[in-house]
Amino acid sequence: MKIYLVGGAVRDELLGIPFFEKDYVVVGATPEEMVKKNFKPVGKDFPVFIHPKTFEEYALARTEKKEGFGYKGFKFFTSPEITLEEDLQRRDLTINAIAKDESGKLIDPFNGVKDLQNKVLRHISTAFSEDPLRILRVCRFQAKFIDFQIDSDTKKYLFNMVANKELQFLSVDRILLELKKVFLLRHGYIFFKTLNDIGGSDQLFTSENQVLNNLSEWFKPFFMSPFFLQVRFNLLWLYFQYKFNFILNKNYVTNFSKKDQAVIDLFFKIQQKLENFSTLSINEKYKLLKDIGFFGRDDKFNEILLLFQLNADAQQIDISKILIYFDHLRIHFASHSILLPKNISGPAINEYLIKKRIELLNIFKF
Repeated sequence: MKIYLVGGAVRDELLGIPFFEKDYVVVGATPEEMVKKNFKPVGKDFPVFIHPKTFEEYALARTEKKEGFGYKGFKFFTSPEITLEEDLQRRDLTINAIAKDESGKLIDPFNGVKDLQNKVLRHISTAFSEDPLRILRVCRFQAKFIDFQIDSDTKKYLFNMVANKELQFLSVDRILLELKKVFLLRHGYIFFKTLNDIGGSDQLFTSENQVLNNLSEWFKPFFMSPFFLQVRFNLLWLYFQYKFNFILNKNYVTNFSKKDQAVIDLFFKIQQKLENFSTLSINEKYKLLKDIGFFGRDDKFNEILLLFQLNADAQQIDISKILIYFDHLRIHFASHSILLPKNISGPAINEYLIKKRIELLNIFKF
């Protein structure tokens, strides 16, 4: 049995950038041997095991054969006789097919190190075109490694795969998983430019106003904002769809929660009022604060405020005075606790709270 560190961890280590996940390939072992060593089997489609102490993933070396459509149309084969090179050959790009043994020696049968040095994203074999997920992965790697170039032959494969409408075989779950990874990248907007350049945008997204060519340019100031990573993916995606008037293709049924959709709808409804909060009447201020969850205990107010900051930062709108205002307002309400009289109940409680909150708004000075 031999164990090798593979994939992104080796690649990122060679590039000198942080990595947070390690994947291992085990050569010359059977599932029974792994279980005897106290590894926990978790793989459904092929043997993957969790290390009993580190909880990292160890997969038995495997090969694959295309037998159907899309990224699911593969049959996997595992055997102690499968070599490390055979396992690495099924991967997408040369830079992701570098392994390191337990002594630190690199195994690089497809010249991935050279491509790292030359900053090239290059496919390994003709089998690259068998998995449509690789279209999105290459676009993501282009956004991750912005100074790399996609190899010309690899681009031809991407164009052909898109032309053959391979993207239609991807499930919405796989698409959203890739998009979530893209949204963790500072230059994630480049994903959308790369996808558009190879003709894939209109296969994933739909717009009545032909905005798809501009998504990357429009997304850029948002991705570059320090507030971007603080907003949950679901809210970001719904925000972008609303603001730039596009949606995922009808083939991809999305199930974003009604709660998240309500937050986005509310944000665009009250955005202008937030920007002009100090000019509102006391009653208007109270209603707005109530609507955005200022008096509640959930996260709605903080999420609305984060969207407000992201939106303003991306469009270079100065809202610093408004944010300071809200900070002082929170302190004001926190330092003036409202105590309910013992002799009220039912609707009278709500009426009393409204009255006291409006009184606190009246005496607030900023």
